[in-house]
Amino acid sequence: MLRQAAKIEFITISPSILLVALKSLMFRALISFIAILVFSLAAVPPVSASGMWVSPSDGDYDTTYTVHASGFVPGERVDTWVNKPYQWRVGQGQYTADAGGAIEFDFRPDVTWGTGGFFASAQGLSSGREYTAGFAIGGGGYPLAPCGCNAVFLGSPGGTAVNYNAQGYGSSEIVVVYMTDPSAQLHRLPNAQADQWGNLAFPVYLSQDSLYGPYLFTARGLTTGRESFNTLTFWGGIQNHRSSNPISFATPTVTLQGGGLQPGEQVVVRRAGGAGAVNVGLAHADANGGFQYSYIIPPGTPFGDYTLTATGAASKSQLAQPFRWDGVVTLLP
Repeated sequence: MLRQAAKIEFITISPSILLVALKSLMFRALISFIAILVFSLAAVPPVSASGMWVSPSDGDYDTTYTVHASGFVPGERVDTWVNKPYQWRVGQGQYTADAGGAIEFDFRPDVTWGTGGFFASAQGLSSGREYTAGFAIGGGGYPLAPCGCNAVFLGSPGGTAVNYNAQGYGSSEIVVVYMTDPSAQLHRLPNAQADQWGNLAFPVYLSQDSLYGPYLFTARGLTTGRESFNTLTFWGGIQNHRSSNPISFATPTVTLQGGGLQPGEQVVVRRAGGAGAVNVGLAHADANGGFQYSYIIPPGTPFGDYTLTATGAASKSQLAQPFRWDGVVTLLP
């Protein structure tokens, strides 16, 4: 018996049908790739671009500025401040960076800042990252007085007065003082001196014909190089007085006063108690035989009870003020 040969048939596919099938397959693959890409991007948290800006970039004293900074570590504390280059710096508080590493805060300038160019800055306390952006204050809301008045500063009783105050200087350090007036003119004022505790306080007098507007006072220690700033505004009276580093611990002082001395006589002031009696100063009675003396307790003085005495060199009359020193001065009867 003869076997029948196997019959093989070939299916012929049209080129056009093959092209359509290939295009369909490629389209499905592209759709799948895009879906995977979109899903991957959606799973990644957004990252803010690093940087900082102030809006608006130019304004006035009645303008509210908004500062936005990004690029910090999410959740870290961020310190912020505003400064006028080479003059002063005013803190704006600390903020917590959000999940995108960004912070935002608002501020309104004070008239004591003056006009011109300024910088807002932010620094991450953990990452150390720091960003700065510039802005300007025009000052149109408080135009400067158009007069050419001359102001009288320091040592001119009778005008409006305020005490400059700052801390952190060396004991009894000599301090150089400068003033910038509302017309942006720089003036050198008489030197001042910090007390034994490093506190700096001296009166500033403004006569009634002084130039209206913001004033900036700068005090630089000759030994330590430490600087402080006081700002104020003058509109016939002193307003908005602020210090960059105000005195937080008042200088401990005992005041001795009384009368019965000879007019104009020399008076020896002594402190008794502790390790013994020591001379602390010489002064003079006034024209009526009255006397007043302020004694600063030196740093390192042992705690205990003391007596401050003042004895007239000619009359031998004596005034006395007992006190207790235990970190705080308490006057005793």
